[in-house]
Amino acid sequence: MIEINRKTKIARILKKEPRALEVLVSVTPKFERLRNPVMRKLLAGRTSLGQAARIGGCEVEDIATALEPLGFVYKDAGIPEEKTGSVAVPLFMESLKEEDCEVLDVRQDLEGGKDPLKKIMAVVRDLPEDKVLKIINSFEPTPLISVMEKKGYEHYIQEVSSDEVHAFFKLKADEEKGDLASEVPDTVSEDVFYNKLHEFGEKVETVDVRRMMMPMPLMTILERLSEMQEGYVLSVQHKRIPVFLFNELRQRNFDYLIYQADDNDVKLVIYHKKS
Repeated sequence: MIEINRKTKIARILKKEPRALEVLVSVTPKFERLRNPVMRKLLAGRTSLGQAARIGGCEVEDIATALEPLGFVYKDAGIPEEKTGSVAVPLFMESLKEEDCEVLDVRQDLEGGKDPLKKIMAVVRDLPEDKVLKIINSFEPTPLISVMEKKGYEHYIQEVSSDEVHAFFKLKADEEKGDLASEVPDTVSEDVFYNKLHEFGEKVETVDVRRMMMPMPLMTILERLSEMQEGYVLSVQHKRIPVFLFNELRQRNFDYLIYQADDNDVKLVIYHKKS
């Protein structure tokens, strides 16, 4: 028997019993995103059973009851309910007022398949250092958090509902604002691009993300890379330069080339860095 409570992470439950994934999805369709291995890796490790219940619009006891046949025993006596959002609340959130925030709602952009990056960068560049950027999103913007942290920003996440997440960013004290535009890498010529691609011969995997809605292009590419064998290359067809992708690639020890055929036709080759 495996004891769980409202603070138990979803990742621990899935590690103990992989069949729990189907059980979670059966409780509420809002857990469908966990089927994606990359999304599961990003979300399960930081989402507790109590937070999952709020996201799924159900009670913790509903999930616990569904997990019982798999050997899980729910014991929650004396454990307080968790607060929504990040575990550690940064100081800038304690006295934050609405007038202290520059609010940017990017949900409509994402629903329309538009990349809100340029809009976000424009706001960040003009953001006074005493202001807080509040981004309203439909999911936790993990790639953006990673980029902003490297630029000297701390953050706080509030999960308002399953499809509304508020992300707050504030420049840390004694930090200088970084230039987000530097995250956009250079492109190469058509000849350079295809010469690199041809180096891999038949060891080429392909993926076309042009018709996918945000954030699925990023998630799909990272998922394919996690399964790609050493010595192979991933050839990607995209409709824009995926700025948030490149920091993730560097962290995972991948190299890449970009060829932009036109405004809506971007091609990438992504391969393991040589040791």
